[in-house]
Formats: sequence, structure tokens, C-alpha cells
Amino acid sequence: MTNKHKDMTIQLFLHTQHVRLVLVDGETTIGQRTWEDDNDLLEKFFPFLDELLTEHDVDIADITDVTLQCDVPRGYTTARIARTIVKTLRFACRA
Repeated sequence: MTNKHKDMTIQLFLHTQHVRLVLVDGETTIGQRTWEDDNDLLEKFFPFLDELLTEHDVDIADITDVTLQCDVPRGYTTARIARTIVKTLRFACRA
């Protein structure tokens, strides 16, 4: 697939009551999903990510970075899961 996206980023925002997943092309937000945090980050993240990528014709190989902004304590299970998701996707994007 030709990389038509030059600086594609996945941003994950984890807040006390909600989660936001954002797909950014350069400095432009091209799509996002937001949901209430009900300790179901792992169950919802990947289906929502797949929807965003498909909707905007983006391949995972187009992703150049994955970021996390988290304002819940580091020890919370959801925060640990979020960090693991981000580290895993960063690894996959560089492979």
C-alpha cells in the first residue's frame, strides 16, 4: 500500500470518566471515538481503532507514532492496560 499519510498518529486520552481515541494526520484530527470508562478499555479500544482506520482508509503501517495522555493514577489497571496498548502499537509501527 502506498503511504499517502505522512505523519499519522494515534492519540489515546484516558481520563477519570472517559476515554478518547483520536486519529491525527499531521496536525489535523481526521477521526475520533469517545466512550465512558467502564473498565472496558481493552474490549473497546481495538474495535474502535479498526473502525477509525477503515473509515479513513488508513493502514496500521501508515501510523508513525502512538501517544498516551493519562490523568488517572499509574497503578490503576486501566492505566496499565493503556500503557501496554501504546507500547505494543509503537513496537508494531516500527516493525
